[in-house]
Amino acid sequence: MNNRAFTLIELTAIIVVLAAIFLVSFPSLINMSNAEEEKKFDNMVDDLCTAGRQYIMNNKSFKESITVDNVINIEIKDLISYGIVDKSMVNSKTGNSVKDDSLKFTVLSDNYLDCKYIDN
Repeated sequence: MNNRAFTLIELTAIIVVLAAIFLVSFPSLINMSNAEEEKKFDNMVDDLCTAGRQYIMNNKSFKESITVDNVINIEIKDLISYGIVDKSMVNSKTGNSVKDDSLKFTVLSDNYLDCKYIDN
């Protein structure tokens, strides 16, 4: 008689090997997911900072007040009302709307506006 079925030991060995592969690959999958979330957040902050710089350059009162070591705080809701940020934008880390958050710009010596996102 020709038995073509797997024995219990063979099936157990296959399950152990698959479990080992899963345990080795699972942390890598988590790291890839976290890296993707961090990249989304960084892209969101870059977009907001670009919009904030545009807002400062288009508003004469901000533009004229720029001096070295000057700090300019901008509420994201102002960027939304100005029309350069979408009101449905969401912070990818918290899942909350960015409308209550703000940007802090510090003017550096070369008139570069260093931007920092402040999550409220």
